[in-house]
Amino acid sequence: MDLATDIETVESFVGDLLAGSGWELRKVRSRGTRLEPPDWFWTSFSVLINKEEEQRDLRLIAKGALNDQAWEKLRSRLEAAGGGRECDPIDGVGYPVLFPETRHAYWFFPFDPSMHRLPEAADPKQVAAILLGVDHAYAPGGIVEVERVRYVPEVGAILRYTLDNGAAPVRIYGKVQPGTRGRRTYTVVKQLWQVAARYPGYLHLPSPLGFVEEYGLLLEESAKGRPVSNRRSSAPFAQMAFAAAEALAVIHESQLESDERIEIEAELARLVRVLDQFAYVFPSGHSLLRDLIIHMREAVQKTEEEEWLSTHGDLKYDQFMFHNDQFTLLDFDYWARAETSYDLGKFCAYLVPSNPKAWTDSVAAERVRADFIRRYRELRPHATLQRFRIYEALQLALRAMALMWAQIPEWDRIAETYLVLGFERLKSRLPE
Repeated sequence: MDLATDIETVESFVGDLLAGSGWELRKVRSRGTRLEPPDWFWTSFSVLINKEEEQRDLRLIAKGALNDQAWEKLRSRLEAAGGGRECDPIDGVGYPVLFPETRHAYWFFPFDPSMHRLPEAADPKQVAAILLGVDHAYAPGGIVEVERVRYVPEVGAILRYTLDNGAAPVRIYGKVQPGTRGRRTYTVVKQLWQVAARYPGYLHLPSPLGFVEEYGLLLEESAKGRPVSNRRSSAPFAQMAFAAAEALAVIHESQLESDERIEIEAELARLVRVLDQFAYVFPSGHSLLRDLIIHMREAVQKTEEEEWLSTHGDLKYDQFMFHNDQFTLLDFDYWARAETSYDLGKFCAYLVPSNPKAWTDSVAAERVRADFIRRYRELRPHATLQRFRIYEALQLALRAMALMWAQIPEWDRIAETYLVLGFERLKSRLPE
């Protein structure tokens, strides 16, 4: 699998694909890897090409199957989604190309086996026709540019649309996801706008502009500012602690319903399912994770269930945009009902730096953690938090799982740190 998805192999594949087109390959760069033993392996590549003065940055996905059964499943899915059509990432769609000998396949964004209408959502003319009722992408008032902001294969894509309104360009964001999650997110954000009006200054979120059912495309206004960075010692990172506590308090008081529940036993079961994956690639981490799961389950049995509330589902520092001392919370795709401590534990677990540049990063993260918990408890003094320690330890373990999948340099050392810290958090008290 390494041989089938290394840089030289990808360069050879792209070179053959470009032959005779007038386009030349400039550079191939690996952007990320995900390993899910014993079945799957993904790698994404940035493919820079040029033709005279024109340049493009293509996104190539390599997905491999690690056994015959997984390959049959992958092959049938891609053949059904791609239909044997030509791989043409320049003038058409980069449909999948299968390599049965090495049990892997390549495809280019915007093709995706789980988001069949993503190519249309990424096409300026198609989107212009839907949003503006025009049939030409460069007509007055039409979309002049579509940019790929983020693409996670088989999970979701975020696109930025720039529209020409005759004055300053207008930018809006579109998100495509599998299934019905986009429609659900649109409904939640509309309801939250009404809730936020009851608590002025506490919860800021982008305005939902619409949902295109045909494409599974959620449209939102562009949030001002820039994302909160991972610089733990920066002023925005420190201030974000209070904004996050206030936003979460409003969400917890919203009393909005959800058709999904996040059960602590189900989250622990996720970790149990990856125990064997750790055994394949990180035996010592397997032992740590196994013991941590045992201790977390014992803690669950010894504590009472917390109050069930509406929850963001993915509250982390990088979900906030910062502009003129205002923080805007993004991404309500994982909205659910959960115990009070679920999002508090997740937010705190992601404050821990994966690779701190200095001891001051870790100290700053601890300070933000304490400020966040203190401000939340000020706003909701009656909150039940007896399982906070379990949820924080759980999220640290899930971060270790994500590192095992990503296979970044020194992932095993960082994952071990998270698991050890999970034990410490499970036994420690809430900061005063």
